[in-house]
Amino acid sequence: MWFRNLRVYTLSPEFKLPETLADDLTLQQFTPCGRQELASFGWVSPFGRDSEVLVHKIGDSLLMCARKEEKVLPAAVIQSELEEHLERIEAEQGRKVAGKEKQSLKEDIIARLLPQAFTKYRDYWLLINTALGVVVSDAANASRAEDILALLRSSIGSLPVKPWLAEQPAEVYFTEWLQAGKVAADFEFGDELELRDSDSEGGIVRCKQTDLAGVEIKTHLEHGKQATKIGLIWADKLEFVLENDFAIKRFKPTDLLVENQDKLVDASYADKIDADFALLSGEFSQLFPALHQLFE
Repeated sequence: MWFRNLRVYTLSPEFKLPETLADDLTLQQFTPCGRQELASFGWVSPFGRDSEVLVHKIGDSLLMCARKEEKVLPAAVIQSELEEHLERIEAEQGRKVAGKEKQSLKEDIIARLLPQAFTKYRDYWLLINTALGVVVSDAANASRAEDILALLRSSIGSLPVKPWLAEQPAEVYFTEWLQAGKVAADFEFGDELELRDSDSEGGIVRCKQTDLAGVEIKTHLEHGKQATKIGLIWADKLEFVLENDFAIKRFKPTDLLVENQDKLVDASYADKIDADFALLSGEFSQLFPALHQLFE
């Protein structure tokens, strides 16, 4: 259950989650695709199919999970079928097919193939911290994050959020840290970095397992490059890559933090989810204020 990505959105200070949240989610609970449906998206229990709990709460943090099912119909297969139909009509009737008739044929082909299509599933995890006033999506890109935010907004009627951003572009802060050779407070450099020229057509340098305070990095900065992604370690407990849209990628606990989790080998699935979320929510509740201070 541990989030691999953190896309953080701040809630409007006036907004309060409804007391009927759990009941609201049941109205859009996940159901598998019907024979003629291309996709289905809805809430599932964080504890798996044997549980009816849709919201898990620890302290000020809530955990939710949504599932998307999509039918896989390759465009090449549909196009091949369509071309075969068009060729047959042209040969038998001596005319070209175009416009609405062609679109109608395509829709008929999709409807015929849908029951035979493979399906793929993807789970979307969401954390809400009411004390911090933030919503956190475990999404690799903004589009997936917006999907689950839209589902929550539809379920509860309103969700006034905006992406967590600083007053200045992230590159300004990243580059200043590198020039100073250190990060403030309990943060230190990781070993990943991306540097880009300010010119959109300029060069890109990607570094891994590199000393970010080294001479080589400073040389790139002296030649006008700016940092657009930077690896960070917080309090010797969490490591991640912070990107220039303030998304957190490759988020993981250090060995120091997971020592106690290793004792849960024989625990049930639900107990492991509970323990993982307790660890995640507890650490995030301390990490986010520290991150916020970096950009003040």
